[in-house]
Amino acid sequence: MRESTISMQCNGSGWSNATRGSEFGIVSYDWSNAKAQWAATKPMDCEERLLTQAQMTKASGGKHVFVYRNIVKALPWFSSVREKLLDPLYAGWFLRFDASKPSASYHQPACAAEDASKCSPLYHDQLQTPEVPTPEHPDPDGKCDTSGCDCGPGLPCGEYLFDHRNDSLREWLVAQVISPTALGDPSIDGLFIDDFWCSNTLCAENPHIDGCPCNDPVQGPTEIEPHSQVDMGLSDAEIKEITLGWNRTMGEVQAAILRANGYTWSLMFGQQNANAAPRLLTETNCAEQLRKACNVDSDWQKHTILFGLSVNQTTGSTLAHVRQDVAFFLLARGPYAYAGWGVWGMTWPFQPEPAHGELPPEPHGVPLPPELLVDYGEPDGLCHEVSDADGVFERKYSKAGVVSLNCRAFEASLGSFDA
Repeated sequence: MRESTISMQCNGSGWSNATRGSEFGIVSYDWSNAKAQWAATKPMDCEERLLTQAQMTKASGGKHVFVYRNIVKALPWFSSVREKLLDPLYAGWFLRFDASKPSASYHQPACAAEDASKCSPLYHDQLQTPEVPTPEHPDPDGKCDTSGCDCGPGLPCGEYLFDHRNDSLREWLVAQVISPTALGDPSIDGLFIDDFWCSNTLCAENPHIDGCPCNDPVQGPTEIEPHSQVDMGLSDAEIKEITLGWNRTMGEVQAAILRANGYTWSLMFGQQNANAAPRLLTETNCAEQLRKACNVDSDWQKHTILFGLSVNQTTGSTLAHVRQDVAFFLLARGPYAYAGWGVWGMTWPFQPEPAHGELPPEPHGVPLPPELLVDYGEPDGLCHEVSDADGVFERKYSKAGVVSLNCRAFEASLGSFDA
C-alpha cells in the first residue's frame, strides 16, 4: 500500500526531509522547494537544487521521485531557461511586451523593482517572483538580499512566457525532458509539468476542452497577471494559435517522458493541465462511486486514478476517516492508482514548517498512518456489492482476505489486518 501513496512536497525554507519523502510511492518536489536558498543564490539555482533534492531522496530509499517543470512559463531561476532568455539568438522563443505602447501603461513593470536599469522587452509578470523585501512588501514570494535578485546579467526576475508557435522551441523543450537535470539523471523518475494555455475561441468551438472555460484567471497562460493579453498586444486569434502550439508541445513532451520510461502527473485520469482533483469518499457518495468502480468497463479500472484521503476540516492536519478511505481505495482501485492528501491529493504535510498556511501538529509533520504501511497483497477479481442495493461492498485480497466497506453504516473492515 505504501507504494501507492503520492505527495507533492515543498519546504520553502530549505531542503525537504529526504527520509520522509522516501516513504511515498511517488514524491514530487515543487519549484518552491528550498526557495529561501535558491532565491538568495547568485545566480538563482532552483533547477540544480531540485536535482539535489531528488538525489538525496533516492539515496534515502525513495521509490519514484518527480521534479517540477513548466513549459508555459519560462522561469529564469531555472539555469537552462535563463541561458536562453539571455541569448538574443533565442528571442523568438519568448513572448514580448507590446512595443507600440509606452512601458508606463503596462500592468506589470518591464524593469526590476530594485533596479530601474534592469529591464527586458520580453513579457514577464511578478506575481510569484522572488524580490527584495520592502516596507510595503516585506514578504515576497522568495527573498533576495538588498544587493538585488540575480536571474542573470541585466535580466529582471519574473515569470516569462514561451511562444509555442516556434518549432525550434518545441524541439528544445522535448529535449529538456531527458536533460541531465531531468529524466537524464537516474534519481528522477518523472516530472510535474505545471500550467496550461486556454483560448476563449477554442472553448466556444468546443466547451468540453480540458481547462474550459478560461478562468485561471482569464484566457491565455494560467496563473498569470490577468492583463497579460493586453500588455502583450495579442489578439484572440493569436491566443488560439499559441494554445494549439502549447497543446502540440505538451503532447510531444508527454510522449518523450514515456519513451524515457518516466511518468508525469498529468497522465493520470482527470489530472490534465496540471490538475489535482482526486476521487474523494463521503458517506453520501460511497455506494454510488463503488457501483461504478466495480464495473470492469469503468474508468476506475481502465486508467490511473488519483484518490484523496479525507482531511479533518476542523484540524486541517489530521485524517477524517482513514480506515474507510483505505477500504474504498482497495475496493475501487484498478491496476494503477495512488492515494494522496486531501482535496488536492497532493501535499502531505510532513514538514515542520507551515504548508500553504497550515501548520502540521507534529514537530516533523504528519506521519503516514499504519493503514498505509500494510501489504494487503493482490486483489482477486473486482469489488462487488454483497446484495443488490445493499450498500455493502467486498473484495478479496491475497494477504488481507476480505476487505469490505458498509456504505450505509459507513464502517470498514481491512480484512486480517483489521486493527
